[in-house]
Amino acid sequence: MENPYFLDNDLRQVFRSEDTFSVAQNINGKVFREYENRITKQFKIQDKSYFIKFHGPVGWKEIIKNLIQIKTPVIGAQREYDALNHLTKTNINCPKIKGFGKKGLNPAKSSSFLITEELYGTLSLEDFFLQDLHKNLTYKQKSNLIEAAAILIRRMHLSGLNHRDLYLCHLHIKKEIDFDDIEIYLIDLHRAQIRSSVPFRWTVKDLGGFFHSAIQFNFTERDFYRFLMAYFNCSLRDLFTNHHAMIRKILNRAFSMYLKPILKEVSIKSSSFSEESIFTKHVTESGKWFLEKNLDPNDFIQFFQDEDLLIRKGEVIKNEKGHLIVKVKIENRYFFIKKYRIKNVFHGLSRLFKKTRAYNSWLSIHWLNAAGIKTAHPISLYEGKGILGSRVSFLITEEIEGKRLDDAIVDNIHADLIVSSIDAFFKRMSWIKFCHGDAKTSNFFLNEKGLVTFDLDSSRRKYSFFFHNRAISKDKIRILRSLKSNSKVYLKLSKRLQGS
Repeated sequence: MENPYFLDNDLRQVFRSEDTFSVAQNINGKVFREYENRITKQFKIQDKSYFIKFHGPVGWKEIIKNLIQIKTPVIGAQREYDALNHLTKTNINCPKIKGFGKKGLNPAKSSSFLITEELYGTLSLEDFFLQDLHKNLTYKQKSNLIEAAAILIRRMHLSGLNHRDLYLCHLHIKKEIDFDDIEIYLIDLHRAQIRSSVPFRWTVKDLGGFFHSAIQFNFTERDFYRFLMAYFNCSLRDLFTNHHAMIRKILNRAFSMYLKPILKEVSIKSSSFSEESIFTKHVTESGKWFLEKNLDPNDFIQFFQDEDLLIRKGEVIKNEKGHLIVKVKIENRYFFIKKYRIKNVFHGLSRLFKKTRAYNSWLSIHWLNAAGIKTAHPISLYEGKGILGSRVSFLITEEIEGKRLDDAIVDNIHADLIVSSIDAFFKRMSWIKFCHGDAKTSNFFLNEKGLVTFDLDSSRRKYSFFFHNRAISKDKIRILRSLKSNSKVYLKLSKRLQGS
């Protein structure tokens, strides 16, 4: 047993009992987090506020489970105690240690606690953005904040410490922030690891987790690159030349983490939805489908069941062997209903173990939207029941505002706008390792908000960078081929895409 110690006289008085660990476990205070063997409380003595983390026995079952999953088990407060001491020695802002104690040599049965002083007058970066305080920042202030966060994380990694829980909520700033001298504090280090240097994979995990927590706040492409330039302390050219591989892995991890709960909810196999979801799920004898909550299911199910009715009530845009596209007006809104047909028995058998094309488009839309790529707004997905591979499926999207890109080019809309929009599209596709599969000007719209893509039947996520590079190269060739009639746009975009 290591004798508990306390740095404040008031703490010593409260914990002077012979059973210090019982006092630590049962002290009165506001519970912030509670797990099976761990509890975090805020308590006050006199005019001072403290946080205490008490770790009870974790048990061999939990330790073995973590080891099987190739995870380092979190056993006690020792890891965070060491991390806070390490950061303090390297002059990185963090909570001040005010007390610590542990007992028991058996890791499965040991207990420990850590007491830190409250960070007065601060709030987490997550709360800062949730409260929309960032919307009042000037360009310079926002840049300073992004760079300050990047420099703090860089210093942490250079010191040999990786956080393993690095999200916006674990970085605190002063409520009365001085944007010329920003102080950021690191908290919640119970999973941190300390080495002589941080390995590549743990750098990727930390930064991937940090970016994952920032995606929801609509950070721009420029914001991400500004952060990375400050983190690597390099120019934009050097960033892409020397750190390209790591950037791809960081962004791939960030978007995979961000999309995991979203894709689970919009999966055709999902059984329930959160209250925040904009979709409801319907299951009938003929099939199962999603629909936007504010719409009447009866307005759409009739079209799934009767193709002739759909054709009569709407404007047929395309009617081919493999699919039917009809534009329909319902309650002053225009929708595109795309029915994917099974061409023949062989076509049905070829799709037996594949996702339906409607479902593939549905999932692709959510991936692309997460990366900031605008798509046709999804309204409904329907999959009918069928024998073997003979399923029909429908995808409904809202009408896209603006002009189709091929028409916009004919009308001589600004060439630089088109070039920069397409270049940004391919950069963001690379972030999530996606390819369009049929990237040509007729599959894009251009409006006031930028470039909008649709017709994502062939869109795929490539899990290998090698195969993604091949697929995205084919997409670039397709888009350039469809632009050959406009030499000005073609030449400008060729230079951009060759350099990306």
